[in-house]
Amino acid sequence: MLVQFIILLRPHQWIKNIILFAGIIFGKKLGDLESVERALAAFFLFSFTASCQYVINDFLDRKEDALHPEKKHRPLASGAISPTVALFLTAIVLSTTLILSFRLQPEFFYLVTFYLIFNVIYSRFLKHMVILDVMSISIGFVVRAIAGSVVVGVSFSSWLLLCTFMLALYWGFGKRRGELIILEDGAKGHRKILEEYSVNFLDLMMGIVATMTLVTYVMYVTSPTTLENLGTDKMVYTIPIVVYAIFRSLYIIYIKNMGHNPTKAILTDWGVLIAGFLWLLLVIWIMYSGPGQTLPIHH
Repeated sequence: MLVQFIILLRPHQWIKNIILFAGIIFGKKLGDLESVERALAAFFLFSFTASCQYVINDFLDRKEDALHPEKKHRPLASGAISPTVALFLTAIVLSTTLILSFRLQPEFFYLVTFYLIFNVIYSRFLKHMVILDVMSISIGFVVRAIAGSVVVGVSFSSWLLLCTFMLALYWGFGKRRGELIILEDGAKGHRKILEEYSVNFLDLMMGIVATMTLVTYVMYVTSPTTLENLGTDKMVYTIPIVVYAIFRSLYIIYIKNMGHNPTKAILTDWGVLIAGFLWLLLVIWIMYSGPGQTLPIHH
């Protein structure tokens, strides 16, 4: 039962919460041990909160998931774990997480609570509204980015939040497209909102959002405000890596047909993984290796 509950929490989805570390990286606090500890605590607390939300979603969608070729194997959809037991364990985990979040920082607790409530609203209403369903998911990533900045006491860039929103929107529409293709005639039976979409419409939306994502990132790294806040004009050198990552993800969605599962696509594609790793190394090197930019450890 415990194993099934852990599967239900989907720890592999925690990769989505890596965005919480953007604040400590771009706030130049990687050398501050206390900030690192707070960022790590925020990551795990937010991850457990999101996992509890997954359980709630799976509970509400268990009948629809039973019709999905992949989701039918989930613990609740397959009947491997009792809904009552799953909700009881989730209540314990969620209560503990919220208490620890408040002790970490009240503002972080408010953001975590907002994320939780917003996702309940999404599960009940917004996911049934065309376009707003994907936008709601993207807002969740923006909340993550803000939470990661707040917990280490740095201001968040509006440009960086916009980049986060656009990238999440891009993957969200890609997921909808993948669901339409993999489910074929059974798409509407699994997720009612899919009858509001078509592959051609989603292709158009993805083209627009992919372009806006790249443009937004270019504007972010070349913005005078960014140059002043980061103290460097060399972030422009990261643009080719971002361009490659976007193009590689298009390859994943259109050629490898893995858009229906963005997390698995990212974790299993060497091109995206290497691009992400190189981007992170280059960003850290640019921000911390310039004149006067060191990476000391402050206790």
